[in-house]
Amino acid sequence: MAQSVSEKNLSGVSPSESSPLPTGERWLEHVENGLRPFWIMDTAKGTPIGNFPTFRCDNGALLNIDAPCNELNQDWIRSHFSRDYTRMKSRQIYAYGVLYHLTGDVEALKLAKAGVDYLLHTLRDQQNGGMISFRENGKPGLNWQQRTSQDQAYAIVGLAFYYYLTRDPVVEQALIEQQQFIFSQYRDNATNQLLWVIEDGDEQYRKQQELVAQLDQINAYLLLVTPLLPEPARQKWRQDLYWLTEQMLVQYHSEDEQRFYGAIHHKAVKMANARHNDYGHTIKAYWMTYLVGRYLQQPDWEQLGRKGMALTLQRAAYGMSPPQMKPYLSEQLYSQWQTLPEILSWRSGQYNWYISSWQWAELDQAAVTLNMLEPGSTSQQLNFTLNTYFDAWVDHQYGGVGSPKQFHWGNGYHQFEHALVGYLGTQAAYEKPARLYYALSPKYEGTLQPYYYKADIVRVSQGKTLAGFEGLQEVTVDFEHIRP
Repeated sequence: MAQSVSEKNLSGVSPSESSPLPTGERWLEHVENGLRPFWIMDTAKGTPIGNFPTFRCDNGALLNIDAPCNELNQDWIRSHFSRDYTRMKSRQIYAYGVLYHLTGDVEALKLAKAGVDYLLHTLRDQQNGGMISFRENGKPGLNWQQRTSQDQAYAIVGLAFYYYLTRDPVVEQALIEQQQFIFSQYRDNATNQLLWVIEDGDEQYRKQQELVAQLDQINAYLLLVTPLLPEPARQKWRQDLYWLTEQMLVQYHSEDEQRFYGAIHHKAVKMANARHNDYGHTIKAYWMTYLVGRYLQQPDWEQLGRKGMALTLQRAAYGMSPPQMKPYLSEQLYSQWQTLPEILSWRSGQYNWYISSWQWAELDQAAVTLNMLEPGSTSQQLNFTLNTYFDAWVDHQYGGVGSPKQFHWGNGYHQFEHALVGYLGTQAAYEKPARLYYALSPKYEGTLQPYYYKADIVRVSQGKTLAGFEGLQEVTVDFEHIRP
C-alpha cells in the first residue's frame, strides 16, 4: 500500500549519490528526442498548416471517427469528436514556441507562427468579440455568452508565448483586445470575480463560481505578458492582475485547510474529492500566488504562495516500494533503485493515488521553483519524479507524454512548460547559464527574462534574419543567476 510522506521532509530519501538532478543537457535531449517527434509529425501540423487537429492517436495518426483508436475510444472523449477546439490549437502554438525557445529550431517557430496566423484570421469572433471556443461540423459552436472564461484564456496561451518570443505588434494588439473583452464581459460585480459563463448552456451554468475562471487567466497570459507590454496597457493589466489574484485568495483559498477550492458555489463542490480540488490545481494556484506576489511586490502573497507550495508538495508526495514501481520503470532505472526502501512519487489528491501527466508536471514545476528558492529542499523528490517522468510518462517510440496524448484537453502545453521550467531550474541548481532563443526586431531594446523568472544577462547574440518573419532576427540570450 502506498505510504504518504506528508510528514516527511521531501529531501529525506536519497535515490543515490550517483543520480543527481538531470542536467540541462538531459533536459534538451528530452525535448529533442522525447517530445519533439510527436509534435513535428506531418499529422500534427494541420490542414492548412496551423489548423492543428484536436484529436490524434498515440502513434500520431489522425482520428478516424468511424474506427477510433483505443486510447480515444472512450465515452468522455468520443462525445467531443465532432468538435474542433480553439484552446487546443493555442496550446500547440505554445508547445512549438517552447521548442524554439530551448533549441533554436526555426521549423518549430514557423509552425508557431502558422498557428498564430490561423487563430487570428479564422477563430476570432469578429461580431461579438473574444474567441470561438470550438467549431462543430465546421461552424462556430455556442452563443458567445455560453463560452467559458477558461476557454477564452486558453485560446490565447499560445499567443502570449509567441509574443514573449517575438514582441509582435499584431499579436500584442490581439492580446490587449482579448484581455479587455474578458475583463469587461465576464467581470461580475455581484460576486466580485470572473464569471464561468455569462449565459447557461452546454451543461455549464452562470451560477458556477470556478477557480479556473480566475486562475487560468493568470497562468495563460497575464503573468507572462504584463511586464512586457507598453504603457498604458501594462498598468491596466497590472491592476486587473492584482484584483484577480486578491479575489482568488479571498474567495477560493481556505486558511483552515491550506488549499484552494476548485469551486465555491455550493458546499459540495468544496469537498476534497470534488472536481478541481486536486493537488494539481492547488499547487498551480500557490505557484501563481508566489510569482504574482513577487512581481507586484506583495510580500504576504509571496509568503503564502511559498508556504502553500511546500505544504502541498509534502501532501502530494508518497512512497511506493520498488516492486510496486517496477511496471512503470525501465530496467536500467529500476536496477538503480531496486534496493531502496521506497521510491517517491506524486499523487493527485487526498483520496486519490491516480495522477495525470499535467498534475505531475505542475507538482514538479513548483518543486523546481522551491529548489531554486531553497537549494536542496526538494532535490531528492525531484531526483525521483523527474527521472520517473522521463522514463514512465514519455513515449520513447513516437514521442510525447501520457495516453491519450492529444484530445480536447490534452496537448503539448504542460509537457513543454515542464521542460522549460525544468531546464531553467536545473541550470540554476548547477550554477550554469541557461541559453534561450528569441526572434526579435534588431531595434528591440525592451525586457528580456527567462519565462517567469529573474536572471542576469551574460550575453546577447544576434543571428540570422528569419525568413518569413518580417525582419525578425534570431537572438540568443545566455542568462545566469536564475532565480524565482
